[in-house]
Order: sequence, then C-alpha cells, then structure tokens
Amino acid sequence: MSQLTIRAEKAGAAEVYQVSAGKKRRLAGKKMFSAVILHFLFHGLNVLYRKDERVRSEIGEWEDGFVWGIGMGEGAPALYMEKTQEGLVRLSGRETGPEEMDLMIRFKSVDAAFQVMSGQIGVAGSYARHGFVLKGDIARAMSVVRCMDLAEAYLFPRLISRRILKEVPRKRMGLLHTYLEVLAHMAVR
Repeated sequence: MSQLTIRAEKAGAAEVYQVSAGKKRRLAGKKMFSAVILHFLFHGLNVLYRKDERVRSEIGEWEDGFVWGIGMGEGAPALYMEKTQEGLVRLSGRETGPEEMDLMIRFKSVDAAFQVMSGQIGVAGSYARHGFVLKGDIARAMSVVRCMDLAEAYLFPRLISRRILKEVPRKRMGLLHTYLEVLAHMAVR
C-alpha cells in the first residue's frame, strides 16, 4: 500500500502523519463532487434570480459590487461571486482573494463542506456543528444563506430537502424544469 507522508512542524517538534492512497482518492473525489455542486449552485442562483421573486428580493438588497465566496481552504474548490446590476457574476480565485471579500464562508475541512454539498446536512446544521468560519457581516450572511437554502430546495429532490431544511419553501417551478433552466444557463455562459 502506498503511503503519503506529511511533515508538520508545530512548536519546534515534527510530527509525521500518514495518509493512505485510498483516503487520498476519497478526498479528491469529495473535492471534485464539491466543485460540481458549487458550479450548479452558481448557475442555480442566477436562474432563481430571474425566476423566483424571493431570491430576486434578497439579492436585490445587496449593493452592486458586493463580493462573497464559499470555499474550503487552499487548493480546494471555491465559489466567488459579485453582485452586479444584471445579477451574479462568477469570479476566479485569481481575481479576488478571501481577504478582499465582503463575506466569506470557509469550511473548516473538505469533509465538512462535503456534508453540506452532498445534502447530508444543511448550512444551518453545519453552522451548529461549527463546520465553517464566517468572515463578514452576519446579517448579510443570513441573506446569502436564505438564497442558498432556496437553491438547495430547488436543486435537491424533496426527500433530501426535507432532511436538511427546517422548512421546505414552496417552489415556483419543478425539479426537472429547474435543471433544464440551469443547463440552459450553463450553455449560454
């Protein structure tokens, strides 16, 4: 079995951690899955901005130029967005760093992020478990989380939505229609 050895220096003493190849593959799989979900989240929020007045109202209250992100650390998938007059624009990590963001939700680990991205727990559940760190205005973060909850309700099947959301909001369009709209938005951008 191949082993990866990581050396961490802490208080002058070196500790050695060994990570199996299987664990490395699982971690890479979780990162890839999370990247796909973040991609769908971006397009889903843009579609909902046009189709659902609740999301349009929430995002409409943000000032133009408001930059926020959700990620899980160095070298891991992240989603950075800016609110413009037309809606949300995706930014690359090279365009903006976490320190320049108005709001940043940073998961403490890939596993904590994966639980949210895979629909095992909701954003509120992750917050309760101290699964992420928030940098920025908490009132603005609540607005972002409300939008994310609506996106989760639209993008996840009802069976999953009931488990992760306190209350499943009423949808303005069905799951299939939502996915078709998201795919059409992806094709255009």
